[in-house]
Amino acid sequence: MRHKYIQHIAQVALAMALLGGTTSCEDFLNREPMSKLSPETYYTSAAQLEANLNDEYPNILPSYGQWDYGIYGADNDTDNQTDDYIHDRFTTDQWRVPHTEDNNWKFERIYRTNFFLSQVMPKFGTAMDGSQNTIGGTLADVKHYIGEMYFLRAYEYFKKLQLFGDFPIITEPLVDEAASLVEASKRQPRNEVARFIIEDLERAAEFMKDVDKATTRINRDVALLIKSRVALFEASWLKNFAGTAFVP
Repeated sequence: MRHKYIQHIAQVALAMALLGGTTSCEDFLNREPMSKLSPETYYTSAAQLEANLNDEYPNILPSYGQWDYGIYGADNDTDNQTDDYIHDRFTTDQWRVPHTEDNNWKFERIYRTNFFLSQVMPKFGTAMDGSQNTIGGTLADVKHYIGEMYFLRAYEYFKKLQLFGDFPIITEPLVDEAASLVEASKRQPRNEVARFIIEDLERAAEFMKDVDKATTRINRDVALLIKSRVALFEASWLKNFAGTAFVP
């Protein structure tokens, strides 16, 4: 009898060990890979927001981290300045339409800024005092980095305004579905694009007002400076093209 009891105890212990091993194995196999990031687990700290922004700086800001003229280079081959080479536009019959597609009509950076904001703003909430915020780190840093992304989206749109005038206004990351993409690609009047840019810059300044970052980062004063440039650019357009088909 005692032998059967001991045997029964051993069988129960073995079953429990096997069950525990199976559960542990399943838990391990169901874990997210450490090399894989997901929106649900990311964008939860100020440091993560900063890392995402650092990746966008050189892609959106002119000459950031590069040895070139930046925004000053935009005046090359105009009546303001020339480069160290002669552009084809000054040679008879040489200013031609390019045969290859350029990168101007691309929405990758706009998508990235929209994706960041679509993930971060629900975690921050609608209250500017941070009472709804669930992102780790100091509140001032979290707000500042949100402001930086609003600035970057505005700056990317300012480049599009200067290139195209009328341009689609997209504020959410779009799904890869033809009908919705075609609908979203409809160009909006340039004055509405300019207003959208200014609103983003005002929002950026509001979020960034509580902290001063190092001079290598965007700050509130930069947002207000670019806001004035956007307003001057659009006002000059409206004045110079008043009464033409460009300004209904």
